[in-house]
Amino acid sequence: MEITKFQKQVKFILRFGTALHSAGAPAHTLEATMQDMSQLIGIRGTFISQPTAILSSFSNGEEEITKIERVEPMGVNLGKLTDLDSVSRQVIRNEISYEEGFQKLDDILNANEPFGKRIRLIYFLFSAAGFMVLFGGTWVDLFAAMVVGSLMGLMSLIKPLGLVGQLFEAIVAVVASLATYLLLKLFPGLNAGVVIISSLIIFMPGLFITIAIAEIATNNLVSGTARLVGGVMILLKLTFGVFIGSKIASWFHFSAFHFRFDEIPNWLTYAILPLTAFMSVINFKANKTDWGWVTLAGIYGYFCSKVGSHYLGPELGMFFGGTCVGAMSNIFARLKDKPSSIFQWPGIILLVPGSVGYRGMTSLFERDVIGGLDTAFTMITLAMALVVGVFFGNIIIKPRRSL
Repeated sequence: MEITKFQKQVKFILRFGTALHSAGAPAHTLEATMQDMSQLIGIRGTFISQPTAILSSFSNGEEEITKIERVEPMGVNLGKLTDLDSVSRQVIRNEISYEEGFQKLDDILNANEPFGKRIRLIYFLFSAAGFMVLFGGTWVDLFAAMVVGSLMGLMSLIKPLGLVGQLFEAIVAVVASLATYLLLKLFPGLNAGVVIISSLIIFMPGLFITIAIAEIATNNLVSGTARLVGGVMILLKLTFGVFIGSKIASWFHFSAFHFRFDEIPNWLTYAILPLTAFMSVINFKANKTDWGWVTLAGIYGYFCSKVGSHYLGPELGMFFGGTCVGAMSNIFARLKDKPSSIFQWPGIILLVPGSVGYRGMTSLFERDVIGGLDTAFTMITLAMALVVGVFFGNIIIKPRRSL
């Protein structure tokens, strides 16, 4: 049976939606982008995005089609997002057919990972070291963070599947905690808490929770609540893993080395900041042409939040940082004709309150209920301030379009 033009349009929009979902687009962005594409093509579409499904309905006045697409939650992939945006515009401008666009979307989805195992290992090493310096500590703390971060990188290369894979965050937390507390026995002056947070920062669901707050704020309640619960569960697994690792480490005893280590100088924080920001290139799998912008976004967001926090306090400082990143993301999108996410996500990644949530869960495990709840509320407050700031930035500088 011959496929009508309407059916081709529906097929392409659905594939585009599932591809956006695989690239990590939040529910409100995905729904709005699919809505915009339907209008530009000339049909009416209604969409509901959830973490594991996309519900859609299409109509052209004569035919109606309703679809349910099963999707898998994925991380943010800026490279795919950029390529998907390019293909969608080519189809809308009639530069390529729907069949060619569909094939290009499949090619993007099935493309190999842009970074190999060695790069991933380096990514974990330098991310742990970079965040260690940003958090502050001594030279031995930096050494320990690099050692434990390297272990996390090795474990990420052999991530298991099935039931064991579902407990992967808890497993890596056990290893990180065990290694850190064993090093603490050798070097009593080690700041174990900061080392653990620095080495596990890649697994912290700070961005996950921030996206969830954004979805709830835009009335995507089902998707936002599900994502928020998922982020809290990741925090619980990490905290429980650290607790188990510390208990195992208590079984071992070593002779300690009593050395005094100097504090890491403040100038090193600013010297290593570009390297830490550059790690977002690997984290978000950005295209080579966007590497410079991704790095600049991280530096820009960090300095904006620092200036805001210094003059306005933590919450308003986070709001100020989010506003600056949101507005600059839209300026970038207009100047470069690319998705604003290329600048937005790297710009807020150094600001998201994942480590604050971890400290809250740690307090609860230590039976400091009041302290734990207070820290957890601080995490929600900071995440909300960041999200509202980004939305306010969108009011100051109108987005190029939904994506």
